[in-house]
Amino acid sequence: MRVQDGKRSAARWRAILEARWRLRLQEVTELSVAYHAAASGGIEDRQARRLLRRAVAARQRLADTEDALGRVAAGAFGGCEQCGTAIPDVLLAAAPESRYCPRCAAAAAGTAATGTMGKSTMGKGTMGTAAGRR
Repeated sequence: MRVQDGKRSAARWRAILEARWRLRLQEVTELSVAYHAAASGGIEDRQARRLLRRAVAARQRLADTEDALGRVAAGAFGGCEQCGTAIPDVLLAAAPESRYCPRCAAAAAGTAATGTMGKSTMGKGTMGTAAGRR
């Protein structure tokens, strides 16, 4: 019975993440088109740079969602990549792309703020996103 519950849970998370992926892909597409129109249309550099920053951030969110879908497929979704404990469902409901439990995310945020973490996989206090890996 436990395996079936896990399969149902994985299917539910996959559906949630796929819906988020579609929305994020649409956002990346729209921002990219707007940036290219602004850059080629002679619109103020400031506006084009703002659109580019938004497009890059949207692309990172899309990549985070793709990574989470990969974890669902691999059967590793919902576990902290640092310590291996389960990420609370309430955190996953708010941010299904989360990679780390609250304790490990807080530790990463604290060390990243002091600059002692270097090029770790959890830098920049990303609260479980792939952004800290890049």
